[in-house]
Amino acid sequence: MKLRAILWRLRAAQLRQRLRQFGQETASFLNFDGNVFDFVGEKIRITMKYPHSIPLCQTNGKPFPGGTPSRVILSSVGTKWNDLVVEQHLCPSFEVADVMHKRHAIAINIGHSFTWEFKKAGRFQRVFKARGAISFCPSDQPFSGRLKVERSVFANFLFLALDPVFVSRVAEGLEFDADRIELIEQRRSTDPTLRHIALALRAGIQTGDALDRMYGEAISTALAVHLLRKYSAAVLEPKRQYGGLPREKLVRAVEYIQDQLDTDLTVSGIAQAVYISPYHFAKLFKESTGQSPYQYVVEARVRKAKELLTTSKFTISEVAQHVGFADQSHLTRHFKRVFGLPPKRLLSRSRPQIVV
Repeated sequence: MKLRAILWRLRAAQLRQRLRQFGQETASFLNFDGNVFDFVGEKIRITMKYPHSIPLCQTNGKPFPGGTPSRVILSSVGTKWNDLVVEQHLCPSFEVADVMHKRHAIAINIGHSFTWEFKKAGRFQRVFKARGAISFCPSDQPFSGRLKVERSVFANFLFLALDPVFVSRVAEGLEFDADRIELIEQRRSTDPTLRHIALALRAGIQTGDALDRMYGEAISTALAVHLLRKYSAAVLEPKRQYGGLPREKLVRAVEYIQDQLDTDLTVSGIAQAVYISPYHFAKLFKESTGQSPYQYVVEARVRKAKELLTTSKFTISEVAQHVGFADQSHLTRHFKRVFGLPPKRLLSRSRPQIVV
């Protein structure tokens, strides 16, 4: 009897391990974090880890009764991105009527194909949404629709929601008349630029490499410019400027960055220091240096960190704080990318060897 009980426990343990492995493989197949799987006995259930930060509203501005009919499995909640929210949703079949978003909302299908029915001119129209399909809905614009997927199957969306006030500020920086700009609802089979931006944002959340305010601001600006150019009722093109930043402005920008490495730097803050709009500053700075402001700041922080570490006066954690990284692991990831080795190895090399 004891032997039989031991064998049963071994089999149960093996079964639980196989279930966990199945959960991780399924998570990888669905393109989301395997940690959303919870194991209760021999059952797998998907737990909701994040709140809905891109809620649906009724046309009167009140929250949609019952909440958004989906489960959030990845979210930018916890980042320092002020003007942009990113979420990955698993959605069963559902129907909504006369709802809207308070932000400009982009939905990208990153899973299996499904059928979406939307109401136009009082009648429902059916569209087939393959992987990579894009839907864009401007803020405060009501819509009605039905999502149809097979039973026990979930549609897999990546949602991006951009603050309309931020988009207006970007438009003004481009010298567009913000009051005359009208973004229009669109459905596309693909948009390579939007997909690239969205997947870069998701990767930044998953790895933790791009959670700081400057990264969020830079990519939010790129997203806003793309919407203004490609999703507007009128064709809008910003005025082209060539030749990079004037030398005195470039010097001022670099000095400002070096002086503020330990602070929460932003593109708008640097641009303000040289009296240029954030969008034009980012473009001209890259023409002058070959790097985006974000890339330049990260590399400047890493090089300053190396300088401090070689003095052997600070710990890695202290250096990370001194140069503006979120924590030691954040510094380590970028340090290894730039120099090809982690900070610990640099410290071991810089310590004097005692020869006996």
